[in-house]
Amino acid sequence: EYVLAQMRWGSKMRATLIIKVLSVHLVVSLCSGFFPNDLLNVVARKINPLWASNQNDGSNTRNERYIVRLNKVFKATHSRRGADELIASGRVTVNGLPINSKGGSYVIPFKDVIRLDGKVVTGWEDMNVSDQEDEATERFEYIKYYKPLGVTCTTDLKIKRNIIDEITIHGGFQPRHRIFPVGRLDKDTTGLILLTSDGRLPNASLRVSQKQPKTYIIGLDHKINDQDLQKLRDGIVITTMAQRDNTAAKVLTARTKPCTVERLSTNIVSMKLMEGRNRLIRKMFEALHYNVIMLKRVKLSGISLDDLKHSGDWKRLNKKEMKIFEGILKQYIQ
Repeated sequence: EYVLAQMRWGSKMRATLIIKVLSVHLVVSLCSGFFPNDLLNVVARKINPLWASNQNDGSNTRNERYIVRLNKVFKATHSRRGADELIASGRVTVNGLPINSKGGSYVIPFKDVIRLDGKVVTGWEDMNVSDQEDEATERFEYIKYYKPLGVTCTTDLKIKRNIIDEITIHGGFQPRHRIFPVGRLDKDTTGLILLTSDGRLPNASLRVSQKQPKTYIIGLDHKINDQDLQKLRDGIVITTMAQRDNTAAKVLTARTKPCTVERLSTNIVSMKLMEGRNRLIRKMFEALHYNVIMLKRVKLSGISLDDLKHSGDWKRLNKKEMKIFEGILKQYIQ
């Protein structure tokens, strides 16, 4: 198991060396009467002192997937060479075991306890996990897309005018991996939608979209009066179909939550809301005897449609937008 672990970490040369060392010690054990398992622990501890301590702990946290080289624990205060020299000096212990080999030792954030001169080293876990999550982010693709009218937010390529064909074949985007939309917009709704290849998202993608502030521009079939604008702000009782995950759809009759509504012209308004109920905006206006003839989403949380000028345009999220998006994802990726 230890050899396989080393191979998973990319240390194939180390794994080969371990096999050779164990072969020699196995012969010695047969001649001297020692138990091979004891020798395995001796050899493993000699090569990587963290092995024995980690094997005795059956805990399984989400951070065990982040394996950090020991010298990175000290990157906030030491250069890599300085950290190697510090470890080689024998001043560092991991789970109470002294370490004096500057290379080859790995630790698990939020699980292993690192001490320098007997004092616990703090803060290294968040720093290293954050760095690895940033590296993961760079491997994925995050796109904002101006969804055209009539496009369906589905990854089913059999459906005519599906969003994947629209952004790739017609929009010219060439993803490195399979992408999917984050949440959805109705077929008759245009505007901002996010797409990503981030595999951490499939089960949370709809919730991410639903629970964030969204801003829409709505065109109506006739002038809207001030009294109706206030009713929209306060909330209106409507009936929608509610569905969570793979459960059966249920009828939900309830008052909408308070939202921000501003008049842009006689029959055009902007609306900022948090809810994500099915066809929510259209049903709110229908309840007041207005027909929605144009519905466009222009903002999702702090990510805007402003720099996408034409229907069908797309752009990769910039650093500011990625910071907003990652902040949203941290609520759902645990």
